[in-house]
Amino acid sequence: MKKYQLIIIGGGPGGYTAAFRAAELGMSVAIIDDNDLGGVCLNWGCIPTKSLLKNAEVMDIINNADNYGIEIGKPKIHFDKILDKTIQARKRLSKGLHFQVRKLGVDFFPGLATFVSSSSIEVDGNILEGEKFIIATGSKARELTHLKDSSKEVMTAKDIFNMKSLPDSMTIIGAGAIGIEFAYFFNAFGVKITLIEAQDFLLPNEDEEISQWMHKVFKRKKMNIQTGIIADNIQDDHILVSIGVEGNSLGLGLDKIGVSLGENNHIVVNENGQTNIENIYAVGDVIGPPWLAHVSAAEGLYVAEHIANLHPKKIDYNCIPACTYSKPEVASIGMTKKQLDKEGIEYNTAKSFFNSNGKAVATGGTDGFIKIYVGSDNLILGAHIIGSNATEMISEFSLAMRNQLSVENILDTIHPHPTFSEAIFETLMQLK
Repeated sequence: MKKYQLIIIGGGPGGYTAAFRAAELGMSVAIIDDNDLGGVCLNWGCIPTKSLLKNAEVMDIINNADNYGIEIGKPKIHFDKILDKTIQARKRLSKGLHFQVRKLGVDFFPGLATFVSSSSIEVDGNILEGEKFIIATGSKARELTHLKDSSKEVMTAKDIFNMKSLPDSMTIIGAGAIGIEFAYFFNAFGVKITLIEAQDFLLPNEDEEISQWMHKVFKRKKMNIQTGIIADNIQDDHILVSIGVEGNSLGLGLDKIGVSLGENNHIVVNENGQTNIENIYAVGDVIGPPWLAHVSAAEGLYVAEHIANLHPKKIDYNCIPACTYSKPEVASIGMTKKQLDKEGIEYNTAKSFFNSNGKAVATGGTDGFIKIYVGSDNLILGAHIIGSNATEMISEFSLAMRNQLSVENILDTIHPHPTFSEAIFETLMQLK
């Protein structure tokens, strides 16, 4: 029977980040996963979808090549090669994770883990003992049960990577980040898209003006958009369901040892990621929103350092950026106008459109805008960007908000010209 100071169940961003940090701090560490290291993010989510979306971006450029003074014929699409490109990307990154595991002396056990007691688990017949445990098993897509028995092809995002060819049409249920990204991808390759969202706006968690802009862009792309309705009788043969996730907590034996679960099978934890069982922690999607890989990684790092008694700085969940990798990109952090008005917080608004930004005009990326909310103390309350490179630009606001940098601090920083990030400086100048 092997004994470890820390056993981690789940090899996604939360799990492997915790494992690597704990090993660096001198702990004996084991990590268990029933698939492969990287979790949903590396194997079916963040990384492969970004590879797919790059193909869509290339297709966009080809379709608009005449705007760049280049005339080309009708492109030939090889969908199998597009999917193979995603496989190669994830294989390369997975190889890197396994190298890091070996380098740091972390023991990797492929297989399903089940708690035998609060201090031991079983993995494919082997019993491992641990002083501390971190559950980082992630989440799985929620299903629409009334569509499950349908003869139509009902898919989740994971199933996209098993498709053999592009369909003529597709209905996407749910217009959050995943639904928007796949709507953009398939539309770029000529698939007729119907996008259904139960709430009143696309990207319902974003600032309303961002949502309205995306609606306008997708209408221009000839998508059939239906908001404020519940998906029921769908005529399309290909249906992609992207209505959120639930915690991957079942089948681990948590009921046997008494770990408390909350809504949608998410594990209940305190501010330190600790469950109601003292030596068992949980991080990432399995503990609930926000369901973001970078949040999982931050929580994994925090809990590893907390277990090592390093007293890490608490995670500020008000300063977490969210990104949607469509065209245009969307990135946001902090509060929306609706939230600010609801809480009665005083604020000033600065806003500018990318059609006045030098780099955007030079490169043909003028679609979109940047909008910043600033409090009476001149600190950033929220920032919302829709446009080219939005997901790269948002980190400046993450840094500013986490470290309470004022508008003056940002304006004292020289931004390079010509860049999209220069728009941050240009927008905040309105408040000087």
